[in-house]
Amino acid sequence: MTDIVVSDLQQVQDAVQDAVAAKSRLELRAAGTKRHLGRAVSYDSVLDVSAFNGIVDYQPEELVLTLRAGTPMDVVEAALAKARQMLAFEPPSMTRILGQAEPGIRGTIGGVIAANLSGPRRLTAGAARDYLLGFEAVSGRGEVFKSGGKVMKNVTGYDLSKLMCGSFGTLGVMDEITLKTLPAPETARSLLVGHDSLADAVSGIAAIFATSHEPGAAAILPKAIAAEEGVDLGRSFTAVIRLEGIEASVADRLGHLLTLSGGEPLDAGKSKALWHRIRDVQPLAEKPYDIWKVSCAPSDAPRVMAALDPGLDIRMIADWAGGLIWVAGNSPRIGPALRGVIAELGSGFAMLVRDVGVTRESIEPLQPLSGPILELHRRVKASFDPLGVLNYERMHNSV
Repeated sequence: MTDIVVSDLQQVQDAVQDAVAAKSRLELRAAGTKRHLGRAVSYDSVLDVSAFNGIVDYQPEELVLTLRAGTPMDVVEAALAKARQMLAFEPPSMTRILGQAEPGIRGTIGGVIAANLSGPRRLTAGAARDYLLGFEAVSGRGEVFKSGGKVMKNVTGYDLSKLMCGSFGTLGVMDEITLKTLPAPETARSLLVGHDSLADAVSGIAAIFATSHEPGAAAILPKAIAAEEGVDLGRSFTAVIRLEGIEASVADRLGHLLTLSGGEPLDAGKSKALWHRIRDVQPLAEKPYDIWKVSCAPSDAPRVMAALDPGLDIRMIADWAGGLIWVAGNSPRIGPALRGVIAELGSGFAMLVRDVGVTRESIEPLQPLSGPILELHRRVKASFDPLGVLNYERMHNSV
């Protein structure tokens, strides 16, 4: 496999047009930290876009950031921190659970957008796709196209920004992207509440979110993992609820919730460290297990976990108040059980994120699509990339 190194959209256009003429297939890659997400597919060449690097325009007063897709997340976060701003969707770093391309590499903003990755704040602030204002790209036809702009209202026609998020590079090669930023909170504290079951934890979190005290994120840790993280309260599960804002407001809201829940507080430093680990799925990263990402309604989380044989050697944590469950284990029965309960529920997905063996050879890593939805995906793919030049079949058959 050869590498085609490009530094601008004209070079991308030339490379894609050459691939179209030769009927060859390209794998898109920058840092390479997310190349193991999705199906394992062979390509003729790697289109190396790591040179798409740098901030093009940042206007903190307008809450708008334009940068190239290959810009490392460390650079993005440093620029935002200097202006006391943030990406509200709290993008996670997947390098520990997926394997780093090079030591110290956290991945790029383009990879975050292509995989539509969002962290704990997604529960209340929205997903990555909600903050992509616009982009420029080259399609699998070798045509330059753009969508959106630098303000929320500058959108006409189809909302291609949301289409590109989560497309895993199958529709186009992005260069410049524009994101909405938000002011970073002055401080953050967490409330810890013990529960005797996962169902109790989910309902307890729902009750707290029904108050006027504006929690921003909520996770659930089983007793063993809570102990490893230093937040075990002696119950079967520990709910971790995060409050953000100015110091006086956070202290007041936390005080009210402590009285309401009978929980315990976690100071700002420990809270920040714990939420970084939850965001990056660190409690499950150390053991050599497959890792599954399950999305469901929070109220369905107990049913999802009940579908797994209690005798299986698994570890789990839940984020998004129970709506995002991470399951780690090596039994070949885990995937079919998760897919089965998702089918029964009629919504959600179960995605194989890390495969430490050969699991991907026996089960599709992404949630299989129903016939009509798969056909729609194929039609969209054909519109942007009729010959399947870009990351072909990375997501699904013929997509």
